[in-house]
Amino acid sequence: MSPVKKTVADDDRESAEWRRGGRTVLFSAIGYGSAAVLFVLTASVFVKPTMQATGWSTSEVLVSPIAILLLTACGPLAGRIADQWGARRTIVTGLVPYIVMLVLFATLPINKFTFYGLAVAIGIVGSFAYMVPFNRAVASWFDKGAGKAFGLVGVGSAVTPLLAIPLVTLAIYNIGWQAGYLILAGFALLISMPAVLFGIKERPHDGEDVPVSRGSESAADLSTPLSVKAVLRTPRYWVFSSSIVAVTAATTAFIANLQPMLLDGGVSLAVATTVTTLFSVGMVIGRLGGGALLDIFPKHKVAVAVTILLVAALGALSMTVAGSVPIAITAIGVMLVAASSGAEADFGAYFLLKEYGRTNFGSLYATALAFSGIAGVSYPYVFSFIRDSTGSYFWATIAGAGALALGALAILIFGLTGPRGSTNSSDRTQSSTDRDTVSAV
Repeated sequence: MSPVKKTVADDDRESAEWRRGGRTVLFSAIGYGSAAVLFVLTASVFVKPTMQATGWSTSEVLVSPIAILLLTACGPLAGRIADQWGARRTIVTGLVPYIVMLVLFATLPINKFTFYGLAVAIGIVGSFAYMVPFNRAVASWFDKGAGKAFGLVGVGSAVTPLLAIPLVTLAIYNIGWQAGYLILAGFALLISMPAVLFGIKERPHDGEDVPVSRGSESAADLSTPLSVKAVLRTPRYWVFSSSIVAVTAATTAFIANLQPMLLDGGVSLAVATTVTTLFSVGMVIGRLGGGALLDIFPKHKVAVAVTILLVAALGALSMTVAGSVPIAITAIGVMLVAASSGAEADFGAYFLLKEYGRTNFGSLYATALAFSGIAGVSYPYVFSFIRDSTGSYFWATIAGAGALALGALAILIFGLTGPRGSTNSSDRTQSSTDRDTVSAV
């Protein structure tokens, strides 16, 4: 597979995209990493201190699954509003009540009603400051460089916890567990909010130039995008969405069970902890590498996605023999699975943007993520159930590898069932706005 030869016009278009939209990518990464996703990424830090303070069990204090479910389930509403109002207004609409909920978490006397009620509220309002609106802002600027742009936004959620987790831990163990939520509120108020208000800018009237792939129809016909309802009635959309669901199910299950999985395989605690930390490294590599490869091989994007997911499935299979092979092999397998998790986030945004355009991007992307969120919450429990039923994680690991392979198969079917003899419309035609962008630069 060789890179697609770029023309001067292609280079000019991508350079223009980065010159005019690069600021939005940077501040979207900062804003996204400091907003609602941080509530989920720091949730494990609160578990033990909350148990000690309340006397509740582990399952009773575990609110991150509730938040994840609602953040993704409410995504279609957030995406629809972002398509209509614009991403920046949507994010601010979510950030303000999200910050208020965190302050209430830190100051109200906690009982189970307020504890779960605030978690539910954070999941609902946080969806407006979650992945979909931020990617919607970036999608308004990018076509040729969309893969790298989406990847860089996702890196924000991997980098910000490196600063946030130590600060939250310091507040919890020196002041009290509720004080940790004030730190999260501070990140949202002092970092995310300014980044959104002063850093994110959407291209005006980006909805006017959104063609879609429809066989050999003329450029004039392609200028009118399919409606959300029309897209949702097409089997190809659901085939592709099933890939997101399958990969999300597998990767979240591995994240939740990775350390006990390694320990069951005979790996020492110190080594298991070290290997577990590599998951974050692999996700960053996947976000950056997956997005870059999509931009380098736009004509072969299906092959890129299928190859990455199949290689990740092989990496997952290597974990079935953890403890009996050199630890380097297990570490590589873990990083490959993590890379697929990062890359899949790029795949979803990239393929849907290229296939269906910008006008309804938020709604279509969020709908696919909503179903993946349900899988992401439930599949870790499937792993645990298999472990409890069989006494080992062997068949759970096989199930995870199988889900990754199914994700690859779904993308392959999606590619094979596309219009024959045509390329993606965003590659085939250049919108008037893109032409104006190049000439302006």
